[in-house]
Amino acid sequence: MSPESPVVHRDRAFIILSPKKVLAYFFSIAEFIKKLFIYGGYLPALWGPSLNLTVCFILNISLDFRILLISFLLPLIVYSHDYHEDIEKDAKTNPERANFLDKKKSKQLTMIYLTLMVSLLIWVFNFAIIVFVIALFIMGILYTGVLKGVTEKIIAFKNFYIALIWGSWGTFLIALYHKSAINPSLIFLFLFIYAKVIVNTIFFDLKDAKSDKKAGLKTMPAVLGIKNTVSFLKGLNILTSSILLLGVLLNILPPLALFLTLFYVYTSHYLKVGYNNQGELSNKSFIADIEAVLYPVLLFSMKLLGG
Repeated sequence: MSPESPVVHRDRAFIILSPKKVLAYFFSIAEFIKKLFIYGGYLPALWGPSLNLTVCFILNISLDFRILLISFLLPLIVYSHDYHEDIEKDAKTNPERANFLDKKKSKQLTMIYLTLMVSLLIWVFNFAIIVFVIALFIMGILYTGVLKGVTEKIIAFKNFYIALIWGSWGTFLIALYHKSAINPSLIFLFLFIYAKVIVNTIFFDLKDAKSDKKAGLKTMPAVLGIKNTVSFLKGLNILTSSILLLGVLLNILPPLALFLTLFYVYTSHYLKVGYNNQGELSNKSFIADIEAVLYPVLLFSMKLLGG
């Protein structure tokens, strides 16, 4: 540089991040996304499109991406609303989620999700699907606002009720999209999803067994105890695989469906975790939440390998 050359000064307003700080920010963002999925309802909401894709892969049929987005947004809205209503309760039973959620922001996010879902429904413009979505949306919100009290009178009412919603959403929505009648294949898949959701939702009740018993709620763990409940879930886990096996033996379901019986081992594992480490259930719940998300991944992989 010659003596006459102007000296360029670095603008002190710019902050040069060191690799260490960049890495710290990356991990901070990754941790936030992880908590958003686990505590913000994103992970359980993924059950919607995952179940739809599972049924489509087994029956070798297609599905519009807009329906998959609606399948994600509908449960996300319901879960966001439910988590918002349970923040005070979660402060005792699930403090990690309660600390992560913010009442004001939760309401704003729920409205954004709702706006997106309504926009997609208008875009799809299928009257039968719109009615079906509204009906299941009302069923989901009704449980949060009105029907929770029924759990004080009927054992495991919540589990059977939620399983009905998920089973219907996973199978009958596809029938409406293809304008087809309810056939034996869909009925078998409905029963499989129904049983799986019951196992999943009762598993999540294990961590609240003591508080639910004090509150007079007749969840299965509160009434039967942890040991008996886990034994019941183990039997139901066998039933889920048996439904698929019977469907294939009767030529109602294709052999591809048998790959889902591998999740018998997966479910057995998290039931064992729930029984042996009850104090860690809040931290281990993602193991059960992610199960249905893995269904289409496995089936798609098997389809690729099979050509």
